[in-house]
Amino acid sequence: MSKVLLELKDICKAYQDGSEKRLILENISLSVEAGEFAAVVGPSGSGKSTLLSVAGLLLTPDSGSILIAGKDVTSASKRERTGIRRRQIGFVFQNHNLLPFLKTEDQLSFVQDRGVKDKSKIDELLRELGIESCRSSYPAKMSGGERQRTAIARAFINDPDIILADEPTASLDAERGRAVAEMIKAEVKKRNKAAIMVTHDTRILDLTDKVYRIEDRRLVAEQ
Repeated sequence: MSKVLLELKDICKAYQDGSEKRLILENISLSVEAGEFAAVVGPSGSGKSTLLSVAGLLLTPDSGSILIAGKDVTSASKRERTGIRRRQIGFVFQNHNLLPFLKTEDQLSFVQDRGVKDKSKIDELLRELGIESCRSSYPAKMSGGERQRTAIARAFINDPDIILADEPTASLDAERGRAVAEMIKAEVKKRNKAAIMVTHDTRILDLTDKVYRIEDRRLVAEQ
């Protein structure tokens, strides 16, 4: 039986909207196992990014529980959350979020866990993702696809349990976008990670194991 690496239980989250509170997520429950690649779709403003931020411990839910590798981390302190994100969660952002003054190899070395600096891991990821030639390149000198592959390598560099991808193909054309999604899937399967991808791109949903739709504050399994 596969191990559940990420579990959200009855998550509720609201934002203050003037004098009123606006409920964004209502009793959301979701579990993702090792080796599973799940997608969350839904209209703009439906709460997809909020859900990903809660899962990534960037936002605290108003109620409900977050479990990572079976451990309840809902009440973790700010410092503990930072440590959990560094060790157990890898993020892939829509706009790469690469540091403009660092070369590709240095991007990975910079975020690599200080206690386990391993150049061979960097070499392996650059090779697997086909960006060895970009090792000494700055982001400004790379294509959009190369920058996104560097962002994928950065997400996997610390061997996290969970990968969270926020619209990773949005800034790419159809061919490059599919290639990026295929790379994320391949790494998730090879390294036995749990992954959630928030996306508007329905053309890549066939690459995922499960598809969930978030609408009217609720999460429903579509596939």
